[in-house]
Amino acid sequence: MKPLRYLTLLEYIPISPLSISVKQLQENLSLRGVELSTRMLQRDLQSLYDQGCFGLEKDMRSKPYGWSINAQWRGGNSKVMSSEVAEHYLLLEQLLPQSIPNEIKQSVHIKAEQALQRFNGHVPDWLSTLPRPLLKMNIDAQLIAQLEHAIKHKRAVSAELYRVLYDEAHWLKFAELSFYNLVEQGGVLMAQFMVGSLHDKCYQMPVYRIRNIHILQKTRREPSAEQLKSLRSAINKGMKQEAIELVVKVPSHSAVNQGFIELGELTDKQQIDDKNVLLTYHTIDTEQLTDELFKCAHWLEVIKPEKLRQRITTKLKATANIYK
Repeated sequence: MKPLRYLTLLEYIPISPLSISVKQLQENLSLRGVELSTRMLQRDLQSLYDQGCFGLEKDMRSKPYGWSINAQWRGGNSKVMSSEVAEHYLLLEQLLPQSIPNEIKQSVHIKAEQALQRFNGHVPDWLSTLPRPLLKMNIDAQLIAQLEHAIKHKRAVSAELYRVLYDEAHWLKFAELSFYNLVEQGGVLMAQFMVGSLHDKCYQMPVYRIRNIHILQKTRREPSAEQLKSLRSAINKGMKQEAIELVVKVPSHSAVNQGFIELGELTDKQQIDDKNVLLTYHTIDTEQLTDELFKCAHWLEVIKPEKLRQRITTKLKATANIYK
């Protein structure tokens, strides 16, 4: 997610007069497990710099350029925060996924509180009307910690998994599971694992469907490259992979137009009127994309391609029929 990537990146940029090069920043991020190409890192830095966000400064007196944060801005004085930066922090707090570490949430929350002071405690109208997720997955922090510990120390675990068998839901006890990765997919934290000591397949399951974890005094199994490839194929099974040109009409102050929600590679932007813009993306036609567009259908309109527009229209008609 782009806002989270920005936040992680900014944590490693020193306060002026100290500075850091793109190469040094790339190495520091890599040590934390964040792998970004040089070009992507340069684009992120330039984007933040061009927007005037977060006090980012660029020293162009010599190459490689040095990047730093304005000392006044990072000093914590909310009076220094511009209204534009304050809006960014308030929006960032709304868009943070549930699964990110608590320390990052707290860091953003502190800045959002300062941003709210900038507006005398009143959230700007366009921010208060943004759609917010009404359904939240209750994720057990202790369970996440156990999974992370098992993954880090390569331990097998026993646990119960939520499974549906013949249309009936059950919690099934598994004596040995080998968890080896946690990933976020579509805003849901997923755990990847292998079952037992002989079964060759890898699986992926939402973390909220796992409970009663017990770490075993046994080394976990490690999936082979072929097994990981098989899992990726299973995850992508049934997903459409056709490249399309997506054109959407969105409000000027929407999260999409602000760049906090990415629908693909942005190739064109046209201002239609005072309130709306037309955005063109190069992206992949998948079920996940359709779902994301449908969630925003009350303020985002798909213009092209026609088949995707019809897909959204069909979903909207089916919804209207249910709620007649």
